Amino acid sequence: MAQGSSLPTFDLDIVHARREHNVDALLAVLAGVNARYRARPGPPLPPQRTALLGPGHNLLMTDLGPLDVLGALEGGLDFDALVPETVEIDLRGHRVKLLGLDALLRLKRGSSREKDKRAVPILEALLRRRDEA
Repeated sequence: MAQGSSLPTFDLDIVHARREHNVDALLAVLAGVNARYRARPGPPLPPQRTALLGPGHNLLMTDLGPLDVLGALEGGLDFDALVPETVEIDLRGHRVKLLGLDALLRLKRGSSREKDKRAVPILEALLRRRDEA
């Protein structure tokens, strides 16, 4: 949505650098928003350092809403591989890196999830508009 898509999203996905100092900083931020694993039975479980250091997906609920903390995307695309594919935007006075539309479209085209397939024509239209401008 931050790049013009009309498809609503109800969570935030991040791919983080899986370096120890970064994961420690991430854990501090996650504690500040009361992050806990979602869709799991039993008492709330906060994010685990060992899990955040790995390539898997950590699906969390926070006081601000759902947050998916991803060690890597499909095909092993991790933080370092994705940084060159990002664009920087201003979000309420903060510089934020987002995956660019070209890379996002490639990922959505390669996905088997119905939700991702629905995003393809919208992303294609956004890219056409951008290229015509």
